Amino acid sequence: MKPSAPRFVVVAVGLAALASFAPSRALAADAPPPAAGPSPAVKAEARERFDTGLHLFEKGENAGALAEFKRAHQLIPNPLVIYNMGLVYAAMNRPVDAFDSLAQFLADPGTAGAEQKKHAEEVRAEQEKRIAQLVILTDHPATVEVDGVEVGHTPLSKPIRVGSGSHVVAVEAPGFLGSRREVTLAGQITETIAMAMQPTDTRMAQLVVTAALPGAEVVINGKRVGATPLPASVAVPPGKTSVELQRAGYVTSSQTIALDEGARGELQFTLEEDPAAPASVKGRLVLSSSEAGSEVSIDGGPRRTLAGPLSLPVGPHHVRVEKAGFEVAERNVEVINGQDASLSVRLAPTSETSALLDDARATRRTVGWSMAIGGLALVAGGVVYGFLANSAISSNQSSVNSLLAADMQQFLSDGVTPNPCWNHPSTEGNAGAFMLHGCQGFIDDAQNKVNTAKLERIIGFSVAGLGAVAAGIGFYLVGSNGKAEPGAGVTTATVWGDGHDGAGVSLGGRF
Repeated sequence: MKPSAPRFVVVAVGLAALASFAPSRALAADAPPPAAGPSPAVKAEARERFDTGLHLFEKGENAGALAEFKRAHQLIPNPLVIYNMGLVYAAMNRPVDAFDSLAQFLADPGTAGAEQKKHAEEVRAEQEKRIAQLVILTDHPATVEVDGVEVGHTPLSKPIRVGSGSHVVAVEAPGFLGSRREVTLAGQITETIAMAMQPTDTRMAQLVVTAALPGAEVVINGKRVGATPLPASVAVPPGKTSVELQRAGYVTSSQTIALDEGARGELQFTLEEDPAAPASVKGRLVLSSSEAGSEVSIDGGPRRTLAGPLSLPVGPHHVRVEKAGFEVAERNVEVINGQDASLSVRLAPTSETSALLDDARATRRTVGWSMAIGGLALVAGGVVYGFLANSAISSNQSSVNSLLAADMQQFLSDGVTPNPCWNHPSTEGNAGAFMLHGCQGFIDDAQNKVNTAKLERIIGFSVAGLGAVAAGIGFYLVGSNGKAEPGAGVTTATVWGDGHDGAGVSLGGRF
């Protein structure tokens, strides 16, 4: 499902408005001087309301976001808040309210930048194309409702502006039977409808029809009155009333209710998918969630684990995604035959889960820095140790070379030349040592020192390498700290090596 374009703009502009909450300048030249500035408590509430509105809007809860924006504007009027309200109205498919709000903003943009004003003009023009006008005529003065909302009394002084699409028009008057009609309007047209009213001596009953499935046609006493969800109750004559809900891909459901004069009743419907429905009324919903193991409920049905595309009848559907530790997300989606409807849901963590995430990030950051600093220390120590061992190799190798040369000289002498090994420091004043070892013994001792120094060099550079690995892991943990999940973190980190059997680094915990 394609995301609403204004959604990302409202956040950016919202932050600017939140940072600059102040009363908007007066529109009239002769307006009275402004009253004293708002108190700190009012400012704090306005900022909190605004921040809550942004949060709700990001979660797709447009109605709640709009209520918070309205309250923030009541506390401290601000043109940028009106701008955001216009974008929320557009996301709610309310082009008339969106157009009026954006027009109000453009009439007094306050400190808004050129980019916001340009975007407001573009969205206003787009919403204007979706506005139609409706002229309603009645044979008696009556109250007019459109989609359950009272809009005026006939005769109307001017046409009613409505968004393009289907609407249910109802007229009521004392002493007359109410009349309802559904009309479908295209944008930028004006349509006139005449509605006759029949007199009655009885009071009508009111019937509320509800169903979890959206888009199901409601037929009362053989007359279509709208589609679910109905915006208001339906006026019906006293007595038995037959109600039927139908939608392609579902088994038609019928109920009957008997209502007394002036009574109010309610019928709830649950429509089941028709297993014999043809493929032409089927589509697929590709649903994804930010959290693995999420559960989904479609149109109020039973919850099931989210796994793979869902086959659903074409038309609108109400999707509810939830997981323990996260706020429930509800979305509306349209399934189209022959196409995959895509819906991506990001679940917001609850306050308890957020606290766990904060703890996990803190642990991850602490362990990461500990490993990074410890690893760098191992690198430094290992490199120094390796270079010292390398120097010892050079020194002892020189001794080996000198002793080898001395041993060869003894081998080639005629017995007259003194044995050069007598000049070795280990034999000074110790004839017994020379008699025991000779040149070969000193050569072996020097070679052992060379081998030991080589092993020490390997150990030093191995420790340096392990330190580099540990430092790399530590910096990775610090760098990816924002991605930590509840319970994530490293509990242990051990570098080992004995110089003979090998070396390594062992980590314990969850990344």
